[in-house]
Amino acid sequence: MAKKGCKDLPDECWELIFNKLHQRHHSLLESLSLSCKRFLSLTNALRTHLTIVDPRVFPVSVLLNRFPNLNSIHLSCSRNKDTFNLTLEPLDLQRMTKDVAASDLNLESLSFSGTRLHLESLRMLGSRMKNLKVLMCSELHTLRDLELADEFEARSPGEVGVTDTGIEVLSSKLKSLRKIDVSGNEFLTDYSLITLSTNCIYLTDIVLCHCSFTNYGIEFVMRNSLNLSSLSVEGIEFGEFDEHSLCCARNIATLEIYTPSVPDEFLHLLVKAGFPLKSIHLEFSYFLPSFTLSGISSLLNKYRSLECLSLAQTYFLTDETMSDLSQCLSALVTIRLSFCYNLTESTFFTLAKNCPLLENITMESANLGGGDRAIEIVENPQIKYLNLEYNQNLSDECLAKLASVCPSLEVLDVSCCMGITEKGIADFLKTGSKIRKLCIEECRGIKNIRNGFELSELAFIGAAKSGINDDGLVVIGNRCHGLLNLDLDGCLGVTTVGLKEILTNCKRLRKINLTGCLNACMETVDWMVFSRPSLRKIILPHSYLPSKSQRQLFLHHGCLVLSE
Repeated sequence: MAKKGCKDLPDECWELIFNKLHQRHHSLLESLSLSCKRFLSLTNALRTHLTIVDPRVFPVSVLLNRFPNLNSIHLSCSRNKDTFNLTLEPLDLQRMTKDVAASDLNLESLSFSGTRLHLESLRMLGSRMKNLKVLMCSELHTLRDLELADEFEARSPGEVGVTDTGIEVLSSKLKSLRKIDVSGNEFLTDYSLITLSTNCIYLTDIVLCHCSFTNYGIEFVMRNSLNLSSLSVEGIEFGEFDEHSLCCARNIATLEIYTPSVPDEFLHLLVKAGFPLKSIHLEFSYFLPSFTLSGISSLLNKYRSLECLSLAQTYFLTDETMSDLSQCLSALVTIRLSFCYNLTESTFFTLAKNCPLLENITMESANLGGGDRAIEIVENPQIKYLNLEYNQNLSDECLAKLASVCPSLEVLDVSCCMGITEKGIADFLKTGSKIRKLCIEECRGIKNIRNGFELSELAFIGAAKSGINDDGLVVIGNRCHGLLNLDLDGCLGVTTVGLKEILTNCKRLRKINLTGCLNACMETVDWMVFSRPSLRKIILPHSYLPSKSQRQLFLHHGCLVLSE
């Protein structure tokens, strides 16, 4: 009777059930799609994003017909001649874009990576995909002014890349442009910013990193782009910034500054401007900041509704000063305090106590484990993400205290924390039942996560160059049945014995990285592919890469085998 009722369940009900699974991870639908044609059709309709590794293996037209509700497509094609996904020829790309343009899909996002994109392909897509909102073209070294403009209007097409001429024509044709990232185009000058700001009055997001812009260009944008809400700048000197320009930019909610020179005077101007700031990033890479505690205190006191704060390499911050500043951060959701060497676990406990909405904490290269004062420890169930990389003094005991504060933690990264042992990780996992991602890279003292209850939510383990060995893989296989991604790059204690345990017990495993696993016999790659149908990607040491015909066979079975 129950079986009959299940059979008669309408498609709408199945869609609701499958949607819940799809929200957790799309791989959960694979086994359902194999059970019957009805479920295959329903699960196909749920997919909205598709990444195409090589359209020469599976015709794009077939894939587009199979997934009728796609709104986002990414074509990824590596230039590495030693991998199977070789760079496409122009004819292949032309055929692919023709298939996309001819489909009935209502695409909103389309991206190309590592491919040769030509003007005719762009025209074809632009004429058919009227609702396309996002077009991303990365690693296209052949992109020039000619590809940004109609060839009859490009006055001086640059042979070396995108120049002011290309941006001028682009901005004149895309007057409704909202977001643009011109990072890495060293031939652009302030003239590009002037034409963008003048022609594209709806601009909301601008990213300007690794370019040759000056204060004049940035100030022009802030004065004239009245809808600007997000600005990311690198390399600009803010010592003599125009106050009037800041006052005109009334809608800036996100400000990211990557430069060695941000004096207190500029921070005081931000206070006067009264932006609706929700997110601010002040990062300096190898330089020390030019502002002081007074400047940052004034800024944070003004913007008490700040949700995201990043202060990298701010040497004057101490546990005491952070205790005072935290009083202004009650609305904070994300904080990054990287390379703040004077901050210890006391700051962590203070933030957890005074910032009740805090979800993400990054304190890489700090001094966690180096504190010596007692402080009240208050549980904060909102904290989901914790990045503690390169904390050399972090011990098992300190990690246990941090874990007690975060009962709902989903992501933990303790990579390069040499003081952590497998006991510390095992004790953490006793309280970390909701953990989804664990990173223990270069933790040589961790060979095992030890036995215990099943870690049903754990989907990713990054253990590159750690001490994980075959015994550790046996335990992972026994405890992490839902594992999807395992990175074992450089784990010399891993052999074929441990790999067989993982592949036998982790029946959902989709990706495994074996680069640098020099003691594992890679002659069993075919066994790996055919014994674990869920596998979609295997990364091997270069010397073990199978032949092209073998890789084609693996790809036809749904698994990409390559070396990196």
